[in-house]
Amino acid sequence: MNIDKIPKSAGKEIEIKGWVWRKRESKNVIFILLRDSHGIAQFVVKDDQPFFEDAQKLTIESSVIMKGIVHEDKRSPTGYEIKTTGIGIVQIAERYPITKDQSTEFLLDVRHLWIRSRKLTTIMKIRSTVVGAMHEFFRERGYIEFDPPIFTPNACEGGSTLFEVKYFDKKMYLTQSWQLYAEAAIFALEKIYDVAPTFRAEKSKTSRHLAEFWMAEMEAAWMKLDEVIQVAKDEIKFIIKKVLEKHRKDLEFLGRDISKLEVCLEKEFPTITYSEASFLKKRRE
Repeated sequence: MNIDKIPKSAGKEIEIKGWVWRKRESKNVIFILLRDSHGIAQFVVKDDQPFFEDAQKLTIESSVIMKGIVHEDKRSPTGYEIKTTGIGIVQIAERYPITKDQSTEFLLDVRHLWIRSRKLTTIMKIRSTVVGAMHEFFRERGYIEFDPPIFTPNACEGGSTLFEVKYFDKKMYLTQSWQLYAEAAIFALEKIYDVAPTFRAEKSKTSRHLAEFWMAEMEAAWMKLDEVIQVAKDEIKFIIKKVLEKHRKDLEFLGRDISKLEVCLEKEFPTITYSEASFLKKRRE
């Protein structure tokens, strides 16, 4: 079973497949914090149990199948503690390299391990909800998903930011946008959308410049500018609503101010001109 189902299993024996997140031990007792993609559970192993030596062998990120009886305990991460009745070791992990050094440079070097952290798994879950909400929003409104090619023969956003790719004996580029393909497709499908990767060979290294990112785009025939603007406003509110429905605790864990999202659902977004936006930007600078 998954760790998030533990509160419904008080007094019952359960089996959890996961990885050792943390371990605290003394001479007589070992506390094993086990994680899966749904949360963290605390198992207790005592020295008079036959698998105590197995518990001693476990290292951070070891793969293990643990059995135990669930008891309520407010001190544990889930509010429940599990009295261990069995340990099945799948793999003993090597020494976990992420300790005190958690600099950006080091964590990028061990990214394959750092994505297992609670912070990143929480972020990835929220991101999944955001992307799913985009699809749900457009499909509920009759839009058809239209996927463009990733390799394109020319630019649509400026030649200076193209990633050149050798395509057999020809020269191609990674897509900057689905724009040119979408403008052709609306005459067939009328209302279309896409959520896809985008590439820009921008040399500037700032928070507003990314070599690769995912972009949600829409096009529709017979639609005026004010209608397109309203679609964007409605989409943002729809996404925020879905995130708040599923991830309040996750946002709190990340230290986010949920009230700033809630107010977005209560008020109308203003529509301002490009000149007004530029003026506001200059004032902030």
